[in-house]
Amino acid sequence: MSALDFERLAANGDKLDSAFPQAKPEPLPPELPSVEPFPMAAMPDTLRPWVQDVADRLQCPPDFVAVPMLVAAASLAARVVAIRPQARTDWAVPGNLWALMVGRPGMMKSPALAQALAPIQRLEGLAGQHYAEALKLHRAEALADKLRAKAAEHEAAKLLKKDKGADVAHLLMAPEDGDELPPRPRYIVSDATYEKLGAILAENPAGVLTVRDEVRGLLVDLAREEQAPARGFYLQAWSGGAYTFDRIGRGTLLIPDARLSMVGGIQPGPLAELVRLARAGKADDGMLERFLICWPDTADDWRNVDRWPDSDARRTAFDAFEHLDQLTPDAIQAQQDRYPNGDAQGRPYLRFDAEALEAFTDWRTGLESRLRTCENAGLEAALSKFRHHIPGLALALHLTGGHGGPVGISPTLQALTLSEYFESHARRLHSSARRAAVRGASRLLERVKARALPAVFTARDVMRKDWSGLTERQAVADALDLLVTHGWLVESVTATGLSGGRPTTIYSLALGAA
Repeated sequence: MSALDFERLAANGDKLDSAFPQAKPEPLPPELPSVEPFPMAAMPDTLRPWVQDVADRLQCPPDFVAVPMLVAAASLAARVVAIRPQARTDWAVPGNLWALMVGRPGMMKSPALAQALAPIQRLEGLAGQHYAEALKLHRAEALADKLRAKAAEHEAAKLLKKDKGADVAHLLMAPEDGDELPPRPRYIVSDATYEKLGAILAENPAGVLTVRDEVRGLLVDLAREEQAPARGFYLQAWSGGAYTFDRIGRGTLLIPDARLSMVGGIQPGPLAELVRLARAGKADDGMLERFLICWPDTADDWRNVDRWPDSDARRTAFDAFEHLDQLTPDAIQAQQDRYPNGDAQGRPYLRFDAEALEAFTDWRTGLESRLRTCENAGLEAALSKFRHHIPGLALALHLTGGHGGPVGISPTLQALTLSEYFESHARRLHSSARRAAVRGASRLLERVKARALPAVFTARDVMRKDWSGLTERQAVADALDLLVTHGWLVESVTATGLSGGRPTTIYSLALGAA
């Protein structure tokens, strides 16, 4: 098409249809794919009634209560044992989990999170009280040591006064580490630098749960180039294993097994932006893919619920967490590898029983097949982390249900049910980058139909309108491409520009789209 043709068509838009081939429009895709509702049957009996009660009283999706509660329970299970998902190998999954609750403001994410974590918050509070008492005792003992040392020094001086050759070395020996404070037991960390978090993990080698009401700030901060060491620490702390801090002036801090659990909330917009950054290669090291995603739909109806909490359900949930906290490897019949000299090697662990192993292996076979045919690199990375998530969930469900010994078929099937739920939400996450394009395409189509643009227009014409969501070049290009692909617009390229310059891409509404 020549520049003269373009000018003629632009001036006679009402006769434009005959100049372009007819296209049959197709509906635009939804902004977000559908997701599975949370499968309440996958929750252990000890936690399910409390989840249902909280979700009903808050009128929030049960996902926002159940998922953080599962992460908290898994963090306690991971303090005791790991799980080995195969019958003979030493492949071990530490059992800790990360999860993101995704929702717009006002969806009650924060109140639900507070209720879900109340049982483990209670353990943190009790640990703080016990530590305060231990600290008082420690300070009293340290003061007593100083008085004993002073008395011993006085006694040594008396002996030396009588006999300059008297052996008084034993009186002058100071107690070892008398001023060193005892480590503080921790269950939850809310806001700490990565170096402070490392110090907390060094004192709590069983692991801790970090809770962030809004995770966006952390993820954006970790995406900055100068934060590469912090990002590396978090990546390692999800996988588990030794981590060493070497700092001039502060020496060496060794964490034998950095094991971090994490849960928090984020809004859809910032999360979609993080997905786009990862696709652009600016944060594509698998950080975001390590999170289980909980992105439920908003309920269509709302009702006012004003009743007392279910005290029995609450007590049962709190008791379940206290039970997890008191578990020992021996109490749950955990296995332990040993060195030739008999010393413990690595962490205690459980395996699946025969029936559960068969179910898990069948599920994993299907997963590995899907991974090899997945065209979305981000989704593929996320699903690959299910090798970590699902055994960890099975372990947590097994122990939260009050069981010991090999992980059985019931908690394993619950974990596999949850895998379907979390996979659908992962697919929503990794489709969210197209959300802006779909929304922009819908807005642009409305304006084209309303003749807010010339019958024949360019991308620049759209940008000049300064419409919300359609002000940036890439956003306009994505919206136009989507409308062309689905047959709502016809795209053509002029042989030359209006003034004889470079070719110009022009668009018009397709036949049957008006």
